Amino acid sequence: MENKTREVRKTFTFHIDEANKPYTPVKWELPKKTAFVKGLQLTSDFPNKLYYRGSQRIEIGGDELFPEGFDSKILISSISVAPRERFFDLGEVQPGDLSVKVRYEDKDHERAVLGNGYQVSVVLLLEEEI
Repeated sequence: MENKTREVRKTFTFHIDEANKPYTPVKWELPKKTAFVKGLQLTSDFPNKLYYRGSQRIEIGGDELFPEGFDSKILISSISVAPRERFFDLGEVQPGDLSVKVRYEDKDHERAVLGNGYQVSVVLLLEEEI
């Protein structure tokens, strides 16, 4: 039997440069051939800042998957985890209107000074029609 889908990864990135401020990146959209979203991972160029300072609300296709204030530390993994296993399993989230909405909140933390800021990446594991 011929496989009619393939697994792909889609990355969305934004920069945090001000402390204690909410960030809402705009115009993030899933590819048109997305059948469903299987997993999600958060990464950063400074993982300790993301771990200690971040929380967010995430909505995919009009469905709220993670509520306001959901800790980033729950959605990140260490490099000692196999690459395929680093994704938070979402099951099979329907793409809906193809939108991806994130409201990220940065908050001061004594163990992670903002300094020159940090970059946050939202990586989605997608099943795409071919």
